[in-house]
Amino acid sequence: MKARGIPEVLLRWVEAFCSGRTAAIQINGQLSEVQDLPQPGLPQGSPLSPILFLFFNADLVQRQIDSQGGAIAFVDDFTAWVTGPTVHSNREGITSIINEALDWEKRSGATFEADTTAIIHFAPKARKVDQEPFTIKGQTVEPKSKVKILGVLMDTRLKYKEHIARAASKGLEAAMELRRLRGLSPATARQLFSSTVAPVVDYASNVWIHAFKNQSMGPINRVQRVGAQAIVGTFLTVATSVAEAEAHIATAQHRFWRRAVKMWADLHTLPETNPLRRNTDRIRKFRR
Repeated sequence: MKARGIPEVLLRWVEAFCSGRTAAIQINGQLSEVQDLPQPGLPQGSPLSPILFLFFNADLVQRQIDSQGGAIAFVDDFTAWVTGPTVHSNREGITSIINEALDWEKRSGATFEADTTAIIHFAPKARKVDQEPFTIKGQTVEPKSKVKILGVLMDTRLKYKEHIARAASKGLEAAMELRRLRGLSPATARQLFSSTVAPVVDYASNVWIHAFKNQSMGPINRVQRVGAQAIVGTFLTVATSVAEAEAHIATAQHRFWRRAVKMWADLHTLPETNPLRRNTDRIRKFRR
């Protein structure tokens, strides 16, 4: 924190907050002796925890995001990537990321588990995907055909077929749970659909909307029909468009495009000082 210019008064406050603490355990009304905590850290659930964690892993994550690669992190979930014209150049980039991460591990005291580390290559259909394994801390890590990144299943061709199928399955489960509820007014059921069913299906749709083709609409449309039945009691055999109109719910495609438009507007109205702003000009423009 000091190296990143945090004022001395805040450094002393954080040090005092994380030291000199005691603890006792109470079970069935019996209280143990109060003992000092040699390494207390932060209280569980402290709002300061996610802020300090950003400083903890900043040296690992902080790298420029551009057309050659970048890195992101969410709590302890670290993701880095490289791009290149050849398989060999990408492999060198991945090896460099692994070595840098292991160096940071030694400095920070954190631990990377090879068992939970995943490597994937994204390549055009006409290009062969490299399957040569990597070695991390003496363990062999094979490139995978799909990985989950922040809840999104990404495959080597970025077709998102498995993710869309999984989203439809989870959405159908939520819609069927809604249908089991009795005595709800249409307005209440519609509100529950919008708050418990649609978000399950729509999660990260901005990432995979380009892959939502006719062949993947069937499972999603079934979620819409079951949701409409829960709201106004339509028959499952009725056309999806009719069921949606009767239940007064937006189509899945409309929801996806509404989210995409909102994200586009949010990105293009960021302050000029925001790091994301410099990348918005390179976003490919397309029509619906």
